[in-house]
Amino acid sequence: MSSENENSTKAILELKEGLIALQQQNESRMSVQENKLAELYQGLESAFSKIHQDTGKRKHHNDSSFDQLSDTIIRSSEEMRKEYEEMEKLQDKRRETESQQYSHSITKTKIVAYPAIVLAFAGLIHMFYTVNVMEKAMTQMSKDMSGMRRDVNTLSVHVSGMRQDMNILTHNVAPAMNGMRQMMPWTN
Repeated sequence: MSSENENSTKAILELKEGLIALQQQNESRMSVQENKLAELYQGLESAFSKIHQDTGKRKHHNDSSFDQLSDTIIRSSEEMRKEYEEMEKLQDKRRETESQQYSHSITKTKIVAYPAIVLAFAGLIHMFYTVNVMEKAMTQMSKDMSGMRRDVNTLSVHVSGMRQDMNILTHNVAPAMNGMRQMMPWTN
């Protein structure tokens, strides 16, 4: 049992030493944090006093800046008014120039458009004339073709008649030719 007592005593001593070390670390951390808080407090206090001093300076500076700003705004508005008047003059000149250019382009368009209209009208008349001539030619060709068809039909009828006449002639002349061949043996 004595060894167990020794071990537990050792463990208690080690635990006590650990707690003491932990407490010392805690105290040193707390001391460091207190120093940091004191420094932060001093920094804030000096910042507030500087802000208070700067506020007075800024107020004086703002007053003079406001006066300068007012003067600047007045000068700027006067300059803007002059620039606006100049821009209006330039706009008037630009409108006048554009009007002249538009007038010139209309004149040029008219110069080109009138001959183009005349040429288009002449082309249209020529096209109608050509179509009319072609229509008459086609009508005449149709009539000529009908006449040729009638002539071919008549020719066919005559050729048929000639064929019949030839058959009749062959039928009538063949016996006579056979008789002549028999009478003239040298022709064989």
